[in-house]
Amino acid sequence: MLTNSQASLIVSKLMEDIPYNINIMNELGIIIASGDSNRIGTSHRAAERAIKEKKIIEVYRDTHLEKKGTNEPIIYEGTIIGVVGITGDPNEVRPFTKIVKTVSLLLIEELNIYKQKEENRVAKNNLLKQIIRSEGMYTESLKKEANEKYDLELGQPYYGVFAEKKEILRAIASKKELFEWSGGFIIFVETIDSLKTTTKEFVVVSSSEKNIGQILQDIKQTYAILSFLNTKKDGVNKTDSCYLANLFSSSLPPNQELLNKIKEVAPEYVETLISFAQNNKSISDTSLELHIHRNTLNYRIQKIEELTGKNPRVWYELWELFYHFAYFSLNN
Repeated sequence: MLTNSQASLIVSKLMEDIPYNINIMNELGIIIASGDSNRIGTSHRAAERAIKEKKIIEVYRDTHLEKKGTNEPIIYEGTIIGVVGITGDPNEVRPFTKIVKTVSLLLIEELNIYKQKEENRVAKNNLLKQIIRSEGMYTESLKKEANEKYDLELGQPYYGVFAEKKEILRAIASKKELFEWSGGFIIFVETIDSLKTTTKEFVVVSSSEKNIGQILQDIKQTYAILSFLNTKKDGVNKTDSCYLANLFSSSLPPNQELLNKIKEVAPEYVETLISFAQNNKSISDTSLELHIHRNTLNYRIQKIEELTGKNPRVWYELWELFYHFAYFSLNN
């Protein structure tokens, strides 16, 4: 179906180059776009004839019911979805009618392809959501859908491979179904033996699991903590090698009072705190990494202590700060 907005776009663009008035009518013969805006919404008698007779209607002289011009049905997949009409001597405007009709069909085809892709994307995302909600207890209907549509055998062990760009995963396993997920893309593979040799790009790889939801949780937490620590490295990053990420799947609740204080200082001091922890609380190494003076670093550390009540120089208070900074970052 050709919408009013699509028809208006075609008319406005093509009338810049075609020296005749263009009308586009819907499947009922009503003008939905025209170079003469006064005619929009009115019936077009010649278009009605073109629809009824299923052929081009050419009018060679003006009457009180019709204007000179050529009117050609727009036929898509065997159905008349509208009519293109151009006002003027049919011998002159006939070629332009063909052009407008072709452009209309190309636009409809392109939009239908996009619509189909979008419907497939939504269906795939919905399936993934159902799989996650199932928590590893998959119904037979869900197994059947996953297998028939996406060649995914629920209940069998898989590795999840996550990347920020789909091209990376295409290079790893071009025939595997690609799922859009969590700001990136993921595939599920039976083996990762050749993974180190097939990619040097940043990917996160889960351990082998039967529970797809657990795979996704492990990858999401690992990706989040690697991003927080700014330690994302090219190549294969395995979830089971990032033990710290598992902490955020536990039931350790944050100190809400401290978390509220962290919210106020997190944007300004998070990089300082991470660098201080990664450099084993060394003032000289941290200031060198951050390209700031030692006095500036000492001031920031003192400010963190004043604002949060926790001293980053004391290892267990640094850990408490680190946990709450990470908790805030991963949940926002």
